[in-house]
Formats: sequence, C-alpha cells, structure tokens
Amino acid sequence: MKTIKVRLKENSYNIYIGKGILDQFNGLFPSKEPRKALLVTNETVWKLYGKRTVDSINDGFVNVITLILPDGERYKTLRSVEKGYRALVENRFTRSDCIINLGGGVICDTGGYIAATYMRGIDFYQIPTTLLAQVDASIGGKVAVNLPQGKNLVGTFYQPDGVLIDIDFLNTLPKREFNSGWAEIIKAGILDGENFFSFLERGRYPIISPIEKAIRLKERVVRIDERDRGLRKILNLGHTFAHAIESATNYRRYLHGEAVSIGMMYAIRLGEAIGVTDETLKDRVKVLLERFELPVELKGIDPQRLIPYFYVDKKATTGSLSFIIPLKIGDVREFKDVKLEILGGILR
Repeated sequence: MKTIKVRLKENSYNIYIGKGILDQFNGLFPSKEPRKALLVTNETVWKLYGKRTVDSINDGFVNVITLILPDGERYKTLRSVEKGYRALVENRFTRSDCIINLGGGVICDTGGYIAATYMRGIDFYQIPTTLLAQVDASIGGKVAVNLPQGKNLVGTFYQPDGVLIDIDFLNTLPKREFNSGWAEIIKAGILDGENFFSFLERGRYPIISPIEKAIRLKERVVRIDERDRGLRKILNLGHTFAHAIESATNYRRYLHGEAVSIGMMYAIRLGEAIGVTDETLKDRVKVLLERFELPVELKGIDPQRLIPYFYVDKKATTGSLSFIIPLKIGDVREFKDVKLEILGGILR
C-alpha cells in the first residue's frame, strides 16, 4: 500500500492506494468518538460493492445509513443534494458525524458538496471506484453540482478527511469507463513534463504506477494553490471545452473523460491558431488518446453550439473568455481575452 500526504495549510489528509484495501477503512481512518456515517453511492456501485462496503466500515460507526442515487452525470444536481440533506436530517446527523462517498466522480462531487454545506460542514471520506475519480475527482477538495445552464456551477472548496483508493474496483469497471479515466492521466502527463508523458508513451506498466504519478502531480499543484487562484488553473486543461460539450449534449453522449479528450485536442488547436503551441504536440497527444480508444473529434453536434457555455465557465470574466493552452509537454498556461473569431475558427 502507498500513502500520499496532501499537505495543505489547513486540513491536510492522506490518500491510501493499494489492492484489496477496502477492508482496512476503519484502521486507516479511525473514529475518535462514536458517530454515524452516511454512505452515499449509486445504484450500479451499490449492487457490486454496497454490502461489502457496509460490512467493512460498520464496526467503526454507531450506525451506517445508505443513500443510493441514480447513476449518471445528469443526476449531479441540487435535487440529489436535497435527498442527501433529508437523509441526514431524518437520521439526526450532527456535525460530529460523517459522509462516506462510494462511487465515481458524480458521487464524489455530490457527496462532497452535501458534506461541505450540511450544518456548514461535516467530515467526509472518498472511496472512488472509477479510474477517473481515483486520479482526479476524489482529490483536491473541489465539490460541486450542475445546473441546467452548465456544469459545476454550484460548488465550493472543501477537502475530504481521507481518500481510500482500492484499485481492485477497476476489475469490474466497463472498458469505456476505464478508458475515460485515462484522459485525466494523459492530461497529468502533459502538465507534468517529458518524464511522465514519455513514460505513458512507452506503455507496459502496472496500473498503480500512472495512478500514483497522476495523484502526485495533482497533490503538488493543490498544495501550492488550493483555491484555483493561479497554478491550479492548469488542471483545467481541456475542461472548458469538455464542460461545454457535456452541457450541450445533456451529459448523454460523452463520458467526462471522453469530453476532456476532445477538449484537450481543441485546446491544442486553439494554441496552434494563436501561434503558441509546438507543432509536434498534437500528433503525440492524439496517438496516446487513441491508444485508449478516446475520441479526438466532436461528432453529432455543431461545435458552434459550445460557445454560449464558455461564457458561464468559471475562468471567464465579464465579456472575456479564458482558456488553458498547452505550449508543449510540461508548459501549460492560461490565455485570457481569447478572441471569439479565433475560437470560432477552430470550432468547425
């Protein structure tokens, strides 16, 4: 088992990574006093791992209540959050109790937002069950839900009290979901530099290695900029496009990682149009994305439909569009005041 410490000015916590470590939850995160836990999960994960998880954590709590939500990004809403509040109130949860999120990015985000806002904040733990959630959504303290007008528009920064990553969960992950997670790992490789990216290009490594590398990259960034005011913005590479793609297709056509894959290619094309991106970058990234059967082009929708969603992106300012653009492997920057005519030119 590997341990990564997320070192923050306040609320530092441990991430544990290993095979078959779910049963060690209570030992890794012992309760200091008797308390209740709300297990937040979805219908798919509950059928696969619900009973085992409850059996694993039950001895560490006075009572374990379950909240089983529908599966899918379109259920990452305030309505689901309200269901969480009702479960907490009806079972008389106090600020000394906690939430445990068991699932992918939707569950990590939704359960985290419930924890952040119930009684102005209670403890919560992440047990991510998808590759994408293991390397991204469960870490860093961004918790949010969607509105009809766009993705992650209601949220806050609220760090978990611990993260348990059992890579055995990946054994039951559908191939498409597994490949979707690789988009975030490839993004981390672009951000980190040649050593990580070349490592991914070579292939043939145990899955725990790229997971650990991606997590360590995100930990370093979050440690420096916890609240997205500077350096952390680079983690949004591909995401302005991705969130627009997901919103415009009502979260039904593309998984998040697939949208990020397309978004990174758009970010590279935007960099080329502006004249700042290395001409070799597009082909290197495209080859790696396609190795994991990830889409590199937007299909089934007019790309121009994405433009209105850019204006509600969290990096945008009044009347100004901002994008994260890679110049080369290891050099990614924010570009502000991107001209609409340049943007429209690549969205064809």
